[in-house]
Amino acid sequence: MKLGEMLVRDGRLTEPQLDTALKYQARDGGRIGTVLFEHGLIDLEALTVYLGLELGIPIATGAMLERAKRAAVRLLQPAQAFKHKCVPLVVQDRQLIAAIEDPHDFATLEALTTITGYRVLPRVAPEARIYYYIERYYGVARPARFVKFADKPRGDEGAVDQGLPAPPLPGLPPASTPIAAPGPRPALRSVKMKRFDDSEALELEAEDLIDTLDADDAEAADAAANVIPMRKGPSTLAPIMAPTAVAPMASDVAMRTLATATDRGQIVEALLGFSVGIFQAAVVFTVRDNMAFGWKAIGNLPGYASVEHILIPLEAPSVVQTAIASENGIFHGPFTPSTVNTYFYKVLRCAEPVSVSTGVIMIGKRVVNILYGHGVELSPIQIGVLQQVCKSAADAYARLIAAKKK
Repeated sequence: MKLGEMLVRDGRLTEPQLDTALKYQARDGGRIGTVLFEHGLIDLEALTVYLGLELGIPIATGAMLERAKRAAVRLLQPAQAFKHKCVPLVVQDRQLIAAIEDPHDFATLEALTTITGYRVLPRVAPEARIYYYIERYYGVARPARFVKFADKPRGDEGAVDQGLPAPPLPGLPPASTPIAAPGPRPALRSVKMKRFDDSEALELEAEDLIDTLDADDAEAADAAANVIPMRKGPSTLAPIMAPTAVAPMASDVAMRTLATATDRGQIVEALLGFSVGIFQAAVVFTVRDNMAFGWKAIGNLPGYASVEHILIPLEAPSVVQTAIASENGIFHGPFTPSTVNTYFYKVLRCAEPVSVSTGVIMIGKRVVNILYGHGVELSPIQIGVLQQVCKSAADAYARLIAAKKK
């Protein structure tokens, strides 16, 4: 559903107001959200929430932009921030949370990843607010159209509209005092990988251990230097995994591999090998903080190199949520349109399938991985096999936890 339609549905706009705004947009150009704010038909907090609902991704509130971290802001030069309409908010591990005017522009996300050396997790914000904070933090003047707003786009932590629907997960960065415009960007430093010796591993609880197993830096760390290599030069993101890189595994072979797996790499290899043998295309998600992150992909997916940009809130209607909500953790059935699903297939650059299959891998009540596949109608026997493979993967994780705790 489009932004204007959602606002009318929820009684925040009338049909005549929306029609008037569309006429202004046809005359003056710009995004409909900007036009609505420009003419006093919506405030920025409500616009932010509805942009998140429209696009199906987390939001960057005014309060978040107001307390962006200096270290994050300095990752971009003023011209880069203005060009990409981006305000970095906070660095967490190998990830940069950033407010972006168009978070579905994957060329922009790849450019920002190349510039900063961090995986970018986008948060949507209105362009009027993006330009305001670019001017404030970087000293780059706003386009003439936005000058008339003065300080109106500034975030006010106390301005909360209790009538707003629940937004997508916002990913609020830690509180800090507002920052002044920074000077030249310092050289980017490597992020050191967390290491655990045997005595520390003995004290890890299951949830902490899974966080360690799922940490992105566990695979990318340079063993010799104990640092994460940064990308250099103008190159774009490297493919996550070439479609031909995984050999197919029969279900019984995949389950035997899972039964003897000694690390998470072998678990994922078995899941992907099984997927190659049954689906035309598949994606394995890793799950943290109630979010599903794109991790590995195989098969006929033109956008597989951008799988790392997939970010799906578990609470949003999607191919992921349907499996989580099912009784046995497996969904196989017709594709259901939703905003998040549209975003998902836009990243993958493939047509929306007729039917999809999704399996959840859980330890206790915690979702660890999600296996998604499409292109094949599964028989009841195949659905049962998919469930067994997902359970075998969960058992493999549980065995790793037990071994680590001994």
